[in-house]
Amino acid sequence: MKTIKRIIVTILIICTLFNIVLADTYKIIDNKKFLIRNVYEIINDGENPVYNISIKVLAGAETDSLYQKLLDIKIEPGVSYIETDDWGNSYAKIDILTLKPGGKIDITVDKIVENSGIKFDKSIYEKEADYTEFLKNILNYKYILPGKKTESDTFEIKQKAMELAKTGTTVEKAKKIYNFVNLHIDYNENPLYANRGALSGLLTGQGVCDEYSFLFTALCRASGIPSRVIAGYWVEDEISEDSFIDISEGHSWSEFYLPDVGWIPVEPTFIYTYNGERIPGDDYFANINSSDRHFINNYITNDLKKDLDVQYSYYSVEKASLVLRSKEESVKLLPKDYTIKPAIRPKDIDDNWAADYISSLYSEGIVTAKAGSLFKPNDKITRGEFAAFIVNALDLQKVKGASIFDDVSLQTPYSEHINAAAKAGLIQGFSGYYNPNKNITRQDITVIMKRAIDYLNIKKDTKNMPYYRDSKDISNYAIESIKLMYNLNIMKGRPGNIFAPKDFTSRAEASKIIWELRKLIFEK
Repeated sequence: MKTIKRIIVTILIICTLFNIVLADTYKIIDNKKFLIRNVYEIINDGENPVYNISIKVLAGAETDSLYQKLLDIKIEPGVSYIETDDWGNSYAKIDILTLKPGGKIDITVDKIVENSGIKFDKSIYEKEADYTEFLKNILNYKYILPGKKTESDTFEIKQKAMELAKTGTTVEKAKKIYNFVNLHIDYNENPLYANRGALSGLLTGQGVCDEYSFLFTALCRASGIPSRVIAGYWVEDEISEDSFIDISEGHSWSEFYLPDVGWIPVEPTFIYTYNGERIPGDDYFANINSSDRHFINNYITNDLKKDLDVQYSYYSVEKASLVLRSKEESVKLLPKDYTIKPAIRPKDIDDNWAADYISSLYSEGIVTAKAGSLFKPNDKITRGEFAAFIVNALDLQKVKGASIFDDVSLQTPYSEHINAAAKAGLIQGFSGYYNPNKNITRQDITVIMKRAIDYLNIKKDTKNMPYYRDSKDISNYAIESIKLMYNLNIMKGRPGNIFAPKDFTSRAEASKIIWELRKLIFEK
């Protein structure tokens, strides 16, 4: 872990404060593009060849943090597929048939990211959070549950959280927690205290960035505030275009969630000393300076079992052995005019059943990659992503500006597509909300598809509802649209004579559905 940062102020400096009026609740500062490189080396140091090596490597995180965006991923050698866990961490699978004795394989992961400083306006202190909508998505419960190092269910942490977060708005409570953690723990790399987690940090008052960040997150969760810990890199050195700089010392920090704002970063590890007295470092609560770059590598899961940058397995024979080591972790600045050349075909679809459909639509700009040039065909498609696909398929004009939906802001991914879909009557939402980041069900897709066909004024006769063994699970509002999809040969159901109306839809399945719609348009 990187050693602690100390900011020592010995002279009282009186400065004039300027009130900055922000259009939104935060300001992005010094946004730049960077190339982050991770290189791992696998060596066969045994006496016999090693066969069927299966390597799983962390490819990056699909960040919904406001100060970093993943633009592209390049992995060598080529990947078999990429999967994403429910924290947003992506893992690439690489298959190697044979590695001879003494042989070496370098696995290089290049991530291109946009990264910035960020400063939140003081108005966030006035917001009282209501997490009802946020927690309607079951995937968000993990941000308030205890974890292996985030022991928010222990008596000691619950008692301290009750003491700290007794009063105040959500951000005021989070700030009290931050102040406590920042002053309570003394930075200590002794293995007796380092990397032990939240409870150890609370009881011993010792630890490294792990203890600071896990304790902050555990106290937030015990107070009902969703929070998570980030693993990544902190760089205070100047980053140039000329060469890579080493970032092999990892770092961790925290974020907490505020509805209608997003994930707010907190850096509890940095110690601030004023006139010889240690006080909370206010500059690192809801604020990241662009001179202290925080690069996100992954979001730390609750069970920690999957939080490895690289894992491997292989067919073992006598006197066979593999050794893994991290060879390089580095970063460099990219030129201002750097552009990412769009791939002719997504890199991770070759072995997917829907590869031809995806490739055809991708070349027309109808479906888009999810992370750089990776399509992630097996990921579930969100309601926002499907709105974008259908708007592109119908060649509708995107609509800028405010949305009719309360949970779609200017910063929401695909907000202009969502606006266009709403304007065309393709989507309606529910009680003023669209839930753009939630996965979309198969029956909801049929409803949108029927509206698209009505919008195109395509006249098709529909017969009786086909028999599905799970017909009782189909909601009334979707019966007519499912009937239409069946008769148009767009969605026929799944093996076992079921429709699975409330199952989520993969990006591959969505591509096939959109392809069938395009075919229908051409036949019109």
